Amino acid sequence: MNKFFIEIFNSHSKSIDNQSTGNAIFNEKNLKVSFTKKKFCCHKPSKNNNYFVLSSISSRDRKRIIKKYNFINIENSDSEILLDLYQKFGNKIFKIFGSSFFFFFYDFDKRNALIVRDHIGFNNIYYTKKDDSLFISSSLNDLKKICGKNLKINYRILKKFLNLDAFSTDQTFFKDILKLPPSNKLEYNNKSISISDYPKFNDLKLSDSDSSQIEGLKKMLKKSIIRKEEFEDDKVGFLFSGGIDSTTILSFFSKYDKYNKKLYAYAAKFNHIEDSIKNNIDESEFQAEIFNTLNVKDQSFETEKLSTISNLDFYLDLIGQPFFFPNLFLPHESFKRAKIDGVTKVFNGCDGDTVVSHGFEYFEELFLKLKWLKLYRQIDKLSKNVNLSKRSIFKRTVLGLLFYDKKLFFSSKDKHKQILSTPIHSNSIEVESLLADYYGVKEVYPFYKIDLINYCINVKPDLKINGYPRYILREAIKGIVPEKIRKRTDKANLTHGVIYSFLNKDKNIIERHLNNPHQDLKKVFNVSDLKKGWSKLLDDPKKYSTFSMIPSQIFAYVVVNRWFEKENLK
Repeated sequence: MNKFFIEIFNSHSKSIDNQSTGNAIFNEKNLKVSFTKKKFCCHKPSKNNNYFVLSSISSRDRKRIIKKYNFINIENSDSEILLDLYQKFGNKIFKIFGSSFFFFFYDFDKRNALIVRDHIGFNNIYYTKKDDSLFISSSLNDLKKICGKNLKINYRILKKFLNLDAFSTDQTFFKDILKLPPSNKLEYNNKSISISDYPKFNDLKLSDSDSSQIEGLKKMLKKSIIRKEEFEDDKVGFLFSGGIDSTTILSFFSKYDKYNKKLYAYAAKFNHIEDSIKNNIDESEFQAEIFNTLNVKDQSFETEKLSTISNLDFYLDLIGQPFFFPNLFLPHESFKRAKIDGVTKVFNGCDGDTVVSHGFEYFEELFLKLKWLKLYRQIDKLSKNVNLSKRSIFKRTVLGLLFYDKKLFFSSKDKHKQILSTPIHSNSIEVESLLADYYGVKEVYPFYKIDLINYCINVKPDLKINGYPRYILREAIKGIVPEKIRKRTDKANLTHGVIYSFLNKDKNIIERHLNNPHQDLKKVFNVSDLKKGWSKLLDDPKKYSTFSMIPSQIFAYVVVNRWFEKENLK
């Protein structure tokens, strides 16, 4: 993670001398910056202007840009390259980046600032104003120190969190600390802040041929996974579940690895779960398809003694605010083991489901456009392959998903774009990246490459679901991913593992919090209903492992209550 801390202040303001982020300091006039790597910095004073730039781009984007725009001095820093592009093309330049990047620009003469966040939100960017100064940081905890005793809780966001509502794109759990949403830019001028987005999706003209689009996706997957910079490390790790997404990444990497890298697969085992429900969570049989055929080091681990709630203080200290990630102990254990193995780069299969899409948006489009006969045929075809009744499929995939963000979408493409724009992606990365960074691990997210996202958005909607969810992906990985995994239509229900932890490791912690709600939490939440839900869960745990919000509500409540206990806030 690229860490930075920026203060833009007026002449009468006091600059903060030391910050925990960064080991390089820049301090001039109305700007003070600390950051981790000097190569990201660029200061360009001249007769006509005086600029400071702090930025970072991926090595693949850097090579592509140098080639496309004919940069002569290829030794220039990322900041020098981006400054040159920004001066020539302005805000249009930001949509060309395919992966992680951030850009901070300051004009000393005009006292204008600009900071831009990438399309998914790989780099955390928070900001706050205090004493006529604007503070911008990659660390929420650093801004909490700046605000000090004046920090106040954002009860509106807190209430939404406890009710399991959608996360905010631009707010934190503190009133005075905000975050820059993905694919947005912040402009600071004359003490005023304006936030605006920049376009990240492109409409592409793809071939009408099914086979061409399938082959195109295969090439796009290979391009997203197999990158020269990923072969620089002798050891490469993979968060591996046995599902289609993680298996696709591992299988592609193994097939096209010309350098015989040592591959480490970190997979969770659930042998402690009782046999009657074990098949709903344990993916050992699918994992074995890879371990028995590919040259991959099996770094599986048992999860019986692991839980997120039992390690809650560590997570809250690291993240700095409440979080919703009941299975955070899974990547945590993987990163911990990766560090022991000397693995510094780990591939993550999140979020292939959303990027490629299961295709259900097409069903909803057919329904809303009154193409019901065509919808019936599509559902009938799916019913035969997934062993579900047509009525059940209709209720779940059409009626149950018809409204998204309280809106109807008559275009499956437009809905796909909207789903990819939700904050759930960046919120997950914000949490997991802190954990990975703690163990010195860099995560790689192939499915979040913008070129792959744009391709999947423009694929014909009837190719996304054609008898099978994510049909086009299943066809594109044919011959690379084992057939048993390629054709699987189920998915592990990790809630079984969460409930096991609740009952066997976290029970006393949960009940202590249920019986002792913090006085400030009572302002926005009535714990009595949740206590009743907890009692019912204790009586019949299996019932609440599927299609129940109670386990999630319990997790969210315990996280918030412990946060209140730790933080002295108002």
